[in-house]
Amino acid sequence: MRLPVLLAIALVAVPVGAATPAHAAICSASASAVSGPAPLPVTFTADGCSGSAYHWDFGDSQAADGATVTHTFTPGAFTVTFSVDGSVVTTFAIESQALQLDLPAVTQYGETSSIAGRLLPAKNAVDVDLLLGDNVVTHTQTVADGSFVFNLRLETPGPYIARSGAVVSDPTIAPIQPRLTTSLKGERIVGQSLLLYSRLQPAGAGTLRLVAVRRGHRVMTRAFSAGDPFRLPTSLGGTYTAWVAVVPSDGYQPAGDEFHFEVTAPPLRVGSRGPSVRLLERELVAHHFALPRTDSIFGADTLEAVYAVQKLAGLPRTGSMSAATWLALGRDKLPRPRLRGNYIEVDKTKQVLYVVRNSKVTLIVPVSTGATGNTPVGLFHVYSKVPGGAVMYYSNYFTGAFAIHGYVVVPPYPASHGCVRVPMWVAIRLYSLIPPYTRVLIHY
Repeated sequence: MRLPVLLAIALVAVPVGAATPAHAAICSASASAVSGPAPLPVTFTADGCSGSAYHWDFGDSQAADGATVTHTFTPGAFTVTFSVDGSVVTTFAIESQALQLDLPAVTQYGETSSIAGRLLPAKNAVDVDLLLGDNVVTHTQTVADGSFVFNLRLETPGPYIARSGAVVSDPTIAPIQPRLTTSLKGERIVGQSLLLYSRLQPAGAGTLRLVAVRRGHRVMTRAFSAGDPFRLPTSLGGTYTAWVAVVPSDGYQPAGDEFHFEVTAPPLRVGSRGPSVRLLERELVAHHFALPRTDSIFGADTLEAVYAVQKLAGLPRTGSMSAATWLALGRDKLPRPRLRGNYIEVDKTKQVLYVVRNSKVTLIVPVSTGATGNTPVGLFHVYSKVPGGAVMYYSNYFTGAFAIHGYVVVPPYPASHGCVRVPMWVAIRLYSLIPPYTRVLIHY
């Protein structure tokens, strides 16, 4: 900053031809500063002036009167004029200096970008530094119109500051889009582990959020951290579409990656074992199909539950898990009961029994009705219950000699003498769910 400038001029009121007296008044004016960073406050002072009207024109459409005035200058170059009683005494050249940085375009992490700016008032060949924190990251010079450009490889959004001598700019953020890469590792088979690996550069650019969709339905929405393996949904076969989005930290921009993966539903049958069978059993239970346990073994109980899935879907009753059966199991739509309230419903066409509670199906059981079609149709009530039994296991009589009971053989088609057969392993459970006088609806 320059020292205050003292400018003086002799104002003498002397008749023409008269000698100047030794005590003539000296009118002087000073400025506290003539240059500096904007906004620049300057105090102007008049001293020893004999006039009565002191006027200051600041050169920016602003003015003031008085022996001492203060004015704050915005960025630019200004000429200040000081007058006494309408006569110009002196002028001051004021420079209020500023550096402006423009917001750069969005740049992907690690790529070279340009950060432009301007020095006001414009000067040529002035040194300008770009700072990140206290460190100078690059350097340039202004051109004739005061503009300048920094070219640098962006790896952090800043904030960045331009500096030239004592003049500094306001902090500027360089918007950076982080780099996101994804890869899959594992078996793309129902029930197997399929892991998503994500790399985010830089690591602190944000958190990740995954959305996975199957057959138009969202099956997963989860936040996770980059670098950690993330397990993708493989509970059901089919084509999945997934999006990994970056929820950005301050200064970073959104980014994302879309990918597709196919999960194959393995064929399962009686005798199959392992995690795929365990998954199947869990899905059966989750969809309200009766099953005594989840033991990862495709036995007779799993077979009969699979029959029930195929019966409801109108598929061939093979008892093995085909792609079509997996697809049918994946539908989250329960059968709609025909009556309201609590009751038992038997569908002779589909050969299934529903336990209905509060007008909703809560359990689906495979059955076998009369081989000759003689199982009566209508609305009945349980009038007698007989526990135990060797042939008719835990019987629930609903009309005459017809009962719902456990039996050792429950094929996927009508095969009984007229009763409603259910598997032995569900008979006791069903017996407990059917109190006396329970309504029983049987229909085609």
